[in-house]
Amino acid sequence: MASKLKFYNTKLVFLSSAILLLLFISLPTFSAEELGWKLDIATASKNSVFSVNVPENGCLSIISIIKGKNKFERLWGPTLVQSGKQKIIIPGTQIASKSGRIELFSIDFKFYSSVGKPGRGERQFMKPCGIGWDPIMKNLYVADTGNDRIVRLDPQGRFLAQYGGFGVAFGDTSEEKEDSLDEPWDVAPGGFSNFYISDQNNNRIAEFDAYKSFKGNLFPKTNDFQNRLNRPKGLIVDSENNLWIADTRADRVLKISPSGEKILELGGFGWSQWKFKEPTQVAVDFDGRVFVADKGNKRIQIFDRLGSRIGEISDGLKSPVGVAIDPEGLIYVCDDETNELLVFSSDGKILSRLSGISKDDPFAGPCDVIALESVLYVLDSRNHRVAIFTKEKKIISQDWRGPLFKDK
Repeated sequence: MASKLKFYNTKLVFLSSAILLLLFISLPTFSAEELGWKLDIATASKNSVFSVNVPENGCLSIISIIKGKNKFERLWGPTLVQSGKQKIIIPGTQIASKSGRIELFSIDFKFYSSVGKPGRGERQFMKPCGIGWDPIMKNLYVADTGNDRIVRLDPQGRFLAQYGGFGVAFGDTSEEKEDSLDEPWDVAPGGFSNFYISDQNNNRIAEFDAYKSFKGNLFPKTNDFQNRLNRPKGLIVDSENNLWIADTRADRVLKISPSGEKILELGGFGWSQWKFKEPTQVAVDFDGRVFVADKGNKRIQIFDRLGSRIGEISDGLKSPVGVAIDPEGLIYVCDDETNELLVFSSDGKILSRLSGISKDDPFAGPCDVIALESVLYVLDSRNHRVAIFTKEKKIISQDWRGPLFKDK
């Protein structure tokens, strides 16, 4: 069970402009002597050993900074650890001639605002089921399922545009509209400012281009009679612009190329490892690992980028329907039976539970989540709204530099 952590507070500044963002402007610094952090190299076994005296219970991460780029590589964690001495073993080649930082942190959530109420207006929804974030344009997309449309909002929740609308099934040319949607479940912005929609009752993935115009069916193609979808739900675009689809009624997950070609298929009906029962959502982290909300099996299944199963998370889950990974590597899961958002460390330990805006205003069917560096968007489906929370990180960190590693 996660303990409440006592850390040195990070100073935060809230910028209210075109984007909603919290920036850490002053991080505490401590000497290695104060923290008791040191790095040893075990040359005999070709491993690096981080020996740490952890001052408090918390999440521990080891990060390598990529030279010349504003990017990092997570070498270990975040993992929930207890105070006291810790030894973490990492292959020496992963830190040779590199530098980075080791962090001990906790994250707290504070309610900021909510967007939505029942209805068909600009800031109204009817049982929305999916949300997506465009990191380039800083826009939030909502699959307004009951209103058969996609709504685009700015980071504070102001209405920008809507797409779709109810239409008859394809094939009835007397009333057909190409961009008509029938209970769209999810929306996933792509790497080229386009976006994709899981149009579940039309059994297709619809694509809109960078100008927000309907482009056609990404999968299956209009004349493709071999590939079929069966009530697709969750969508996510990975760092290589491939699309991952939870093909829910078919109990499988598909990986689709940007051109609409099937690359990989995971699952099939069942309760065993590698199998799914009503998968509803997919998330992909920075390392390419794939997280599947396996609702019927009450778990989150984890695969590598090639589709090999790594493990699962099931602690505290009853009906997981939404999953997301934040930049810290923490795992967020929406459970529409317990009406909670659960936060897990990378090793599957529960760090936090969020059950609503307040004790008097609980979630009702939370079904999807966007976890950014400093902001959390929770889609509260049966309350017909998006709840926005700020994320406050409390951190102790120490820089490290790896020596040259000689392979004997």
